[in-house]
Amino acid sequence: MTMDTVKTQDEYTQVLERNALVLTYITGTNCGVCSSVKPKIEAILAEYPELHSVEINSHENQELAAQLSIFSIPAVLIHLEGKETIREARYFSIQELESRIDRLVGLYSRS
Repeated sequence: MTMDTVKTQDEYTQVLERNALVLTYITGTNCGVCSSVKPKIEAILAEYPELHSVEINSHENQELAAQLSIFSIPAVLIHLEGKETIREARYFSIQELESRIDRLVGLYSRS
């Protein structure tokens, strides 16, 4: 699954308004860790088609990254109906992230 690229706050706001569940992957130019984590995030996304995904390059879009309070990369934000519910950055467990996503999607699907 490919992630849409977002470059402005307006684009990001529109994504959050149009989609109930949004995973945002914040990366950077020449970030080796970001490159190695991305396929793992994409594998999670393949399991949860209800998750809309976007990617933000924090080096190319510094203002947007600052508005999202991103201080280290890679980072993953998950929004449910416009509200941030999960935030992971720098060193995080992919398994723990997937577990949290599974729980969130399960709760959302039942409501």
